[in-house]
Amino acid sequence: MADVDALIRELDDRMQHDCRRLSLWRVVHRTTGLCYTVVLILVPAVLAVGFTSSETALGKVLLLTAAVVGGLNVTFKPYLHSMKRRGDVNTMRRLRDEFRADVAAAADGEALDVYRKYAATYATVFEQRGGELVDGRLGVEEPKPEPATTAHP
Repeated sequence: MADVDALIRELDDRMQHDCRRLSLWRVVHRTTGLCYTVVLILVPAVLAVGFTSSETALGKVLLLTAAVVGGLNVTFKPYLHSMKRRGDVNTMRRLRDEFRADVAAAADGEALDVYRKYAATYATVFEQRGGELVDGRLGVEEPKPEPATTAHP
């Protein structure tokens, strides 16, 4: 029974660590996206209002900064502005809560079955997230099914 408890504790720790990492990266991505957006709003405004000319050294640095930040923003937009990141965090937290509740409710012989079920589910979720990161599809929303309409006579 001690081995099963160790397995359960290890899976719970992995899920908790994953939740913390997801939350941290969500904050990093949101902060980076916000900074990029502020730069892309301020630089053209500073140049347009005439605080500096694009012919000066400062103006050239501002233009170069806007070009680089604009390119980074477009390249990493799926990661920086992803609503799916919040969904991933919530999915992990919900999975961990369900796991802990099922472990608490399980009798001695059922604890190993609960571990196997949630270990497989966690691995599947983790693999899907990794595939989405590699493919760069985090910002792409899946099409929502059309609501069924009923015809009224």
